[in-house]
Amino acid sequence: MQNDQEKPLRGGGFALFGVGIPAVLVALDQLSKWATTRFFDVPMGICAQADPHLEHEFSPIVDLSLLCNRGISWGLLQGDSSIKRWALTIFAFLMTLALIFVLRNTKDRLGQVSICLVISGAVGNAIDRLLFGAVTDMIDFSDIKFNYVFNVADSYITVGVIGLFVSSYVNDKREKAAKPK
Repeated sequence: MQNDQEKPLRGGGFALFGVGIPAVLVALDQLSKWATTRFFDVPMGICAQADPHLEHEFSPIVDLSLLCNRGISWGLLQGDSSIKRWALTIFAFLMTLALIFVLRNTKDRLGQVSICLVISGAVGNAIDRLLFGAVTDMIDFSDIKFNYVFNVADSYITVGVIGLFVSSYVNDKREKAAKPK
């Protein structure tokens, strides 16, 4: 018999992990981007108009920077192109739909939470790309030689992907242990 941690999402559970939590997380991501633009006293849509590189040192470890990322993670696909902008936006929304389908059939709670995080990050960044043509990045650890600036939505995606790897590993171990020898 399956316990509550090991069954596909239906009804309220699906609404929570597929809509409710992502809506709250996307709102927090957008709030962090708005707060960053307010901190630097620039308009929220600065990325639609310019490519600022504003920095404020907070500590020897982390700084607040305002960058507009027209590419994807890790500095890939850089450059300004409206075709790329719309292709990446459409891709993010299509992947979100695919992940919602996968979420509906995911049985373990870690997998469900992880997919929820990836959906939240994809939607948060897609909103930026849709509205401004670039993703607003602000978390900067370059003082400790991590030379990529990222945002809250990127963090959701990263943690979600790590969670999916762990979930896959745990489920594989569980299935192997359950097989008769």
